[in-house]
Amino acid sequence: MKKILILFVFALALPSAMNAQSESQRLVVWQKSGEKVYFDLNEEPETTFEGGKLVITTSKTTAYYQLENVLRYTFEGQLGPTTIAKVRPGEIKFSQGEDMMKFEGLAEDTRLELYSVDGKLLGVQQARAGEPSIVSLKDMPLGTYIVKAGEATYKFQKR
Repeated sequence: MKKILILFVFALALPSAMNAQSESQRLVVWQKSGEKVYFDLNEEPETTFEGGKLVITTSKTTAYYQLENVLRYTFEGQLGPTTIAKVRPGEIKFSQGEDMMKFEGLAEDTRLELYSVDGKLLGVQQARAGEPSIVSLKDMPLGTYIVKAGEATYKFQKR
């Protein structure tokens, strides 16, 4: 009788544990003040950069953080293989080298913007049809940079 009761309790607890795991999957914004702000991945947070601010838009809200006050942002929790989107034909392909970023598949005249981590615009260029677009960091100091390619945003670390 005890074995059946233990199995029954375990069976009841299992969905709660599985639910807790999915709830722990979240985006965390670490602020220099020590404060952490959490966004549940089920709310599909999208990060962009506008005018020196980190903008996080979810299905429920939009939040703005001055880049100078953001230490970093990370993901928490176990992400399964189903969370990785498959690249479809015609989508942007991105690769990086030691001091450059290469984009392929951008529409003609797509604007590429290079930002410092504190939100300063460092350079702008336009994509050309059928040609890879290269954002060079050759003359830039070591550090973290943000590249905005159309509506997509990429973080690059030159080491």
